[in-house]
Amino acid sequence: MAWPTPQEYNEAIQNPATAFVDPELRAGQPVLTPLGLPRPITGGFASVYQMVCAHQRVWAVRCFLRDFGDHQERYAAISDHLARANLPYMVNFSFLADGIRVGGRIHPLLKMQWVEGESFLAYVERNLQAPTRLLDLAQQWVQMAQTLARAGVAHGDLQHGNVMVVQGRLKLIDYDGMYVPALSGRQSHEVGHRNYQHPQRSETIFSPEIDHFSTWIIYSSLVALAAEPALWRQLHGGDECLIFRREDFVRPEQSAALAALEQAGDVRLERLADLLRRLLVLAPEQIPPIDGQFDLNAMRARPAAPWVQDYVTGVRAASSPATTGQGKPGHQTAPSWIGDFINLPASSTFSSKSDSFVRARLVAALSAAFVVAAWLLLAMGAVGLAAPALLTAALVAGNTGHLAHLYWRKPEVVARRAIHSRLSTVQKSWSAAGRTLSLAERERGQIQHVYAQQCARIDRLIGKEQTAEQRQLAHYNQRRQQALDALQVQRHRAQQEEVLTVQRVESSYRERIGDIDRQLAAIQQGEATARRRLLEQRRQQFVTDFLSRQKIEKALIAGIGPGVKERLKQYGIVRVTDVTAARLAGVAGIGAARADVLLTWRQRVEALAWQAAPTKLDRRDERDVHRHHEQLHARLGREREQLERKLAKKISKVREQAARRMTGLAEQETRLEERHRDQIAEMRKRHRERVLALRSERTVVEKHSARFLAAVEQETNRLAQTQQRLERERTLLKTELDRYARASFPGYIRRAFLPR
Repeated sequence: MAWPTPQEYNEAIQNPATAFVDPELRAGQPVLTPLGLPRPITGGFASVYQMVCAHQRVWAVRCFLRDFGDHQERYAAISDHLARANLPYMVNFSFLADGIRVGGRIHPLLKMQWVEGESFLAYVERNLQAPTRLLDLAQQWVQMAQTLARAGVAHGDLQHGNVMVVQGRLKLIDYDGMYVPALSGRQSHEVGHRNYQHPQRSETIFSPEIDHFSTWIIYSSLVALAAEPALWRQLHGGDECLIFRREDFVRPEQSAALAALEQAGDVRLERLADLLRRLLVLAPEQIPPIDGQFDLNAMRARPAAPWVQDYVTGVRAASSPATTGQGKPGHQTAPSWIGDFINLPASSTFSSKSDSFVRARLVAALSAAFVVAAWLLLAMGAVGLAAPALLTAALVAGNTGHLAHLYWRKPEVVARRAIHSRLSTVQKSWSAAGRTLSLAERERGQIQHVYAQQCARIDRLIGKEQTAEQRQLAHYNQRRQQALDALQVQRHRAQQEEVLTVQRVESSYRERIGDIDRQLAAIQQGEATARRRLLEQRRQQFVTDFLSRQKIEKALIAGIGPGVKERLKQYGIVRVTDVTAARLAGVAGIGAARADVLLTWRQRVEALAWQAAPTKLDRRDERDVHRHHEQLHARLGREREQLERKLAKKISKVREQAARRMTGLAEQETRLEERHRDQIAEMRKRHRERVLALRSERTVVEKHSARFLAAVEQETNRLAQTQQRLERERTLLKTELDRYARASFPGYIRRAFLPR
């Protein structure tokens, strides 16, 4: 069927009470222009009207200009997925299959919450001299892109017209081209705004990656304007774009925007331009997400990872050496934790020239002298074996103790002992942090497991509710269709009965009317026949009267004298009419000759009578004949008119009865449709309340799990950071301890008595 035009929608919405099916919209009023007409916002796919309803609730009504066939399926999938995802960047909406009545037909519409905010272009232009706000908006943009990606959602047409800034936060509108997992395998009905989409984007590309290119373009535009606000005027920003246009994507070597970034004198903008040039050589589905987790070497060019880290991870680039001028680009300073261990001794080995070694050697020399003397006395027999042996053992033990005492007081040994102690403490803390981290990880896993179970249970219940709703909807639709089919059969039978009854009545009356018409057609011919017959009667009567007046006695008949006339009179032959051959044969004295004379006379008299007879009727006879046939014609005409009136009355009565029957069937159909709509509305309301209750329960579960997971995540991050710090400290302590490997007690003995 033909889809309504914007003008037809405009005319329909002037009367909301008759145009809309939704009760709330029916009671609302459209926002009007100064001329008193509804104010539309018309795009390529829909006309949008602002409706103010009860309690000052404002809705955006999207009236579609094209029919895609699967509007309802797509919006049902989108609505269901967004309800589960509960994203803060979306607005509430509902798809009304029976939405608006235009030209006697019902068309669908989209009822969406009206967003009161500032347009994206207006917000950017207003904050050109506030780079902090633009960078904050850019960081929100990255967070939004990552949130949508985690939810499996792609908007499909990210551009300035579909983004609102509400109290400094981002809101997305217009979900006609949105991708959700339930629509996988389908094609898109649109390819988005030309100044924000990859040149190779087509309807066949419909996947979670369709937003990657436009996300990079908008994010790069915000970063570039924050660094160089003059680009807005230089590149005519706000003219259906931010700073980039389709021509920049099709011919990047001739792009004025990329050239302006490269010539701005800012290393960040140079890297930005370089990155965008590399993105443009990729196919639309190969564009990486804007999360910094990709290898720029895959773009067949030198890596630009520092730029990605400067911008994608936040606004920290402002304090990095590459952007502040502290050090050369690419120079990295040592981590701050290294300074904790820089106050170490100058040497980690023993010096053989120290005073402790001299004392140790002197004591050892004296002890050796005493041992030698004792053994000499043993050899001389002055003492027994026990004395030198005990003395030797005592001196060895004493020297060893003395050396150990000196060794433990050495700075290197003291430092090594301190490092050991600290390493032991750090090891214990590291192990404890690891155990606590494992517990936190298990706790997070348990929370996620419980959350997944609860969500799966709720999703199953929601699925059952939706399945039950579809089943009941199919049942109601089947019952409705059966009732409509029965009404259609009755309507068809009534129409057939009406036609047959009219045919019977017409056949009966038309036969009688045909007889009258034939009689009327014969009246004119009968009048002429009646005139001829009457004229013949008048002539015959004239001849008869004439002949009856002609007497034989007064006639002059040759050869017939008075005697013959007297004899004829005696036989009763007085007038000319009495002269016949039979009667003359019975008269005596009348021979054949006289009989012939008399018969000839009679013939002459008759001939004279017929010559004198009238040749036409007189006026009276004419008038009588005409009046008689006129009365007959009038009577038949009246009879025919009566039959026509009776026929029309009969047919009218039959058709009135049929019309009343049809009206009754139409009223039954109307009541059936109203009852069906009421049943559907009640059924949907019932299921919607159950689904909303389940979704509310899911939201509560999500909030609780999110709160628990956030606390566990915070603790996990803290523990992980602590463990990493302890690991670094442990590694450093082990490294330092390795430097004191030669400061052992045997090494001290060797350096004390075997100087190099």
